[in-house]
Amino acid sequence: MKKTLLLLGMTMAAVPQAKAESPLISDGKVSGYLRAYDFTRDYSGNALTDLHSFSLGGKLGVESGSIGGFSAAAGFYFAHDIGFNNYSQNNKYLNPLLMGTSHGLDVLGEACLQYKNSWTQIRAGDQKIDNPWVNPSDGFMMPNLYQGITSEFYPAAGLKLSADRIWRFKNRTFSSFQASNLFELPYSNPRYNGSNNGTLDLGASYEKGPGRIQAWFYNFYDFAKMTYVEGGYRFPMGTVVSPFADFEYMKESNSGAQFLGSVDSRFYGARIGLNIPQGNVFFAYDKVPYNQSAGISNGNLLSPYTQIYNTDPLYTTVMNYGLVSARGAGHATMLGTKLKLLGGRLDLFPTLSRYSTEPYVSSVNAFMFDIAYHMQGRFKGLTLRNRLGIEHGLAAWGNRYIDERVMLQYNF
Repeated sequence: MKKTLLLLGMTMAAVPQAKAESPLISDGKVSGYLRAYDFTRDYSGNALTDLHSFSLGGKLGVESGSIGGFSAAAGFYFAHDIGFNNYSQNNKYLNPLLMGTSHGLDVLGEACLQYKNSWTQIRAGDQKIDNPWVNPSDGFMMPNLYQGITSEFYPAAGLKLSADRIWRFKNRTFSSFQASNLFELPYSNPRYNGSNNGTLDLGASYEKGPGRIQAWFYNFYDFAKMTYVEGGYRFPMGTVVSPFADFEYMKESNSGAQFLGSVDSRFYGARIGLNIPQGNVFFAYDKVPYNQSAGISNGNLLSPYTQIYNTDPLYTTVMNYGLVSARGAGHATMLGTKLKLLGGRLDLFPTLSRYSTEPYVSSVNAFMFDIAYHMQGRFKGLTLRNRLGIEHGLAAWGNRYIDERVMLQYNF
């Protein structure tokens, strides 16, 4: 921990003192955040052991200025338990989702070169990627990170084209990049702990006025090929209240060696709601049709970078459950609202959802409440957030369990 703080101090002190002889330095930027996180899981009314983890950490990011469109960026991540966690009885009481089972984690997670002009951006190296099925999953101390080449092109107003080739992956609780994905984790379902050849994704999105649409193709090499389409329309009514409608569809099939077996899955979903001055209210529905041809009721739907973290793009997925991680055919419904109050300082996001997957998997009811307060004035950049989740019906975890995730973060 002392080494981490010393490195941060030396880096932040050195940047302002550097001579501004080149735009690489004079136009450079330093940014990041400090984060304290407390994560508890209470398996109420059953024999499972309650879990807890605490961590203090953050990120220091440095980005150079640009010469001829070329620049460089790096991001250092750190997380430490500062003596608050219980590692006894082989980590029986520790929640490994927060920062794994180590006492501390220090990682140079981002290190990439970039070329950018008015119509394109290309990055090569270790970096964050954020698209529907390959994303940071940044719900704890560190994000998922990727090693590869990413590119974006802007050939016309409102149109963006994307192409990414990923070779290696760093899970948010690991210290290094590996030729792997989330299926290697010991608590993953399904599980594959061998190496793989990464992922290719191609995407296109278009937005004009009240309408938008995006389409993606993924080849999760030797696991599955996926096509995903999502879009929406906001109906302008000239009043303070206006309706909206969104849709999504996914089709997945075999790829290469089929490390986790045959794949033949799909889902479709819709979301309707009303935009109001303080936010919106909505109802969402997703359906994974029954298809036993791949040996499992949901067609063996695979998502190598989101599956057990519940960060997939389905409208009904919540922070700790969803149809993808359920591993069973069925449908889900959600009623919720997103509100911004007190001039944008207070965020409220409560939802009620139902995952009807019987007889293949136990059906689950879930209540989520996400609240965040953003400080202003001299404390601007400081956010206090609490995410509470209560689930009923998941047989493997007893009749009920409660997740509570409290985070204090300062952005600089």
